Amino acid sequence: MIRRVPVINWFSLQMTSAATGCAAVMISPYAALLFPLLLLLVWFTLQLGWRTRQEPEKNKPIADGIAVIGLAIFLFLLFKLNLLVALGALLFVAALALNVQLHTYRRFYFAQVMSFIFVLVGAAEATSGFYLLAIIAYSLFAAFSLGEAWLDQGEQIEHHEKNEVVPKTASQHRVFITAVILILAFAFYLIIPRPPALNFGGQESSAGDFYHDDDWQKHADDNVPPPPKKSESNEVEDQRTRLDNFNEITDLSSYGDDGSDYEYDGFNSQFDIRETMASKAGIDLNAIVARMKAPHGSYLKVRTFNYFDGESWSSTNENISRKVNTNFIGKVDLDVTRKGNFQQVITIERNMPAWLPAAADPVSIWVPASVIALDQFNQPLLPGVLRPNTRYTVKSALELVDNRPISRVPPPESEDLQLTKNFDGRIRKLAREVTRKYSGSYAKAIALETHLRSEYQYSFASITQSQGRTPLSKFLFVDKQGHCEYFASAMTIMLRSLGIPARLVTGFSVNNKNPLTGYFEIRAIDGHAWTEAWIDGRWVTFEPTAYYQIPSSHESVFAAEQISQYAQQVVQLSQVGDSQEFNLGAILSALWLALYSGVVIIAAYIKLFLLNAWPLLLLMCVILFASWMFQPYWLPYLHAYMSARKIQAYTPNNAPDALYFYMYHLQRMAQKHTPKRQSSVEIEDWLSVVENQYGHLSAMRTLAHCVHNTFYLGEYSDLEQIQQAALAAVEELKS
Repeated sequence: MIRRVPVINWFSLQMTSAATGCAAVMISPYAALLFPLLLLLVWFTLQLGWRTRQEPEKNKPIADGIAVIGLAIFLFLLFKLNLLVALGALLFVAALALNVQLHTYRRFYFAQVMSFIFVLVGAAEATSGFYLLAIIAYSLFAAFSLGEAWLDQGEQIEHHEKNEVVPKTASQHRVFITAVILILAFAFYLIIPRPPALNFGGQESSAGDFYHDDDWQKHADDNVPPPPKKSESNEVEDQRTRLDNFNEITDLSSYGDDGSDYEYDGFNSQFDIRETMASKAGIDLNAIVARMKAPHGSYLKVRTFNYFDGESWSSTNENISRKVNTNFIGKVDLDVTRKGNFQQVITIERNMPAWLPAAADPVSIWVPASVIALDQFNQPLLPGVLRPNTRYTVKSALELVDNRPISRVPPPESEDLQLTKNFDGRIRKLAREVTRKYSGSYAKAIALETHLRSEYQYSFASITQSQGRTPLSKFLFVDKQGHCEYFASAMTIMLRSLGIPARLVTGFSVNNKNPLTGYFEIRAIDGHAWTEAWIDGRWVTFEPTAYYQIPSSHESVFAAEQISQYAQQVVQLSQVGDSQEFNLGAILSALWLALYSGVVIIAAYIKLFLLNAWPLLLLMCVILFASWMFQPYWLPYLHAYMSARKIQAYTPNNAPDALYFYMYHLQRMAQKHTPKRQSSVEIEDWLSVVENQYGHLSAMRTLAHCVHNTFYLGEYSDLEQIQQAALAAVEELKS
């Protein structure tokens, strides 16, 4: 039976912190404001159960009523939100029903399991490092509630015959113990390797609103149709219809001007390379626009362009006429001849055009839609703008050449060698100069990539008007700095000038994994353009922009190493994505980023120390463990040595204090060969036991006589006599 009031008080905080953290993750961060209300409900129901602990059946009608309310809430949330939120609410109300009859520790530990379920669900769904605060709070409250429960059970065993409330007992070291546990847990988190996820189970897909289009559904097939022939492209849909369709799935203007849209021109049907994200007012380059859960980073392709007019890129024969129905779980197999080996679960955080960001080449997708479309480059898209909280899963057939992703479809066409009408011959001359020492398309492409990365600088500043010259020529021969669209355009055109088919691709360069949440954070600045070249029968990825690195296909299994990489990327983002506009939002964002960067960098330095010094730390741990295991063999000798030194250095001031001091340390010296003296054992009896090991101890007998005279007869002995006897006793025990 639970008798200590602090048990239920601390458990009410524990349960509320778990439930509130889970609600903040699953519903909205604003759900954290419900903490006081939920705390009141949990505490009140626990108090009801505790006050009737002798007669728990009295509260059964209340428990039944709470259970009925829980079922009603479950049904409401099931239709209003989703099944997971409804189940979470049902679990919380079930916990309240359990609380009003919580009188035994069996039920108490069952309630502990229920609270831990909230923590696990929240951790599985969390996409922000803020959830770590909820875990810390839960751990702290759990340490106190379980500690109080342990004290309560121990006291009940000692006083089982009493039927009374056990008074509150102070626990001075609880916070210290909790802090030590959290520190050790963080240390294990840093240094223990974590294998990649096995990805067992189903694939995720969800959205606030299901994606559906009657017209798309009417023209959809159950299997992926072959790409339309080039001559058929204009026969499938007339130009006006195609334009309307594209506007419908790319126009973000109808979704408000609240800053929640991700407007990167590279995701439109045509974009001017002179435009940049930084040139648009109100764009927060560090804003998270999507998140990805995957084994490692990757390029996520969105649009592919093959026609360049000197200023803008577009796609010839733009076509989304191929429509495919999804099955009952939202799955579409895009290529049954290939096997997916790289799974991505992507969550959209900002409105963006309908093309699904996906790693090349997607072979299966799971989407919250009844139908999808494929463009002429086999890129999937949904029947509408991608909205926040849309989640989908992609399995891609990831193939790498020197860590470079490759794509196999579609094969090149004449447009992939197209040059502008007023093509600047200096560009071909530069390409030939850079590649003159190399033979083979791949080696030449590497040479061009290296040249652009090493000889040109990355900058978000828009290039000034070219005054009659194409912006690409001005970038290559005058400014020699620009954003990624310039680098990718330059390499694509230089490859074409050498007769190598090439195209420009836009999407996201995903490298930034938050080690606290396990999600890759896709920010506005990650919207990117790169080059693909047709070499040896496949499209090979090239990264000519100096600021960006090709995402690695392997990541460290150590959380500490991941923290270090994340810290470097956060600092790099804060430097490159620094806005020139001063507004409250930008200032607060910059302050938060600086604070967050500081914390992560400190953790990274701790990580560096742990990684560099781990052999020494491991040796120290082995030594400490061995010392702890064998302490009965060496600890008494250490105590004896230290006590002997203290006795020799001690200057007595009065007889009682001196006798206390000397007898305490002499007893510690005697413990080398004799058991510790218990407080109930008389000194004379203890001394007899010691003399059985050491022989006759005259100096110890003298001190025992002084103790008897001082504390029992009130006759204080001479300080010098006491000191001399103590020093002599040290020598006796040493021998």
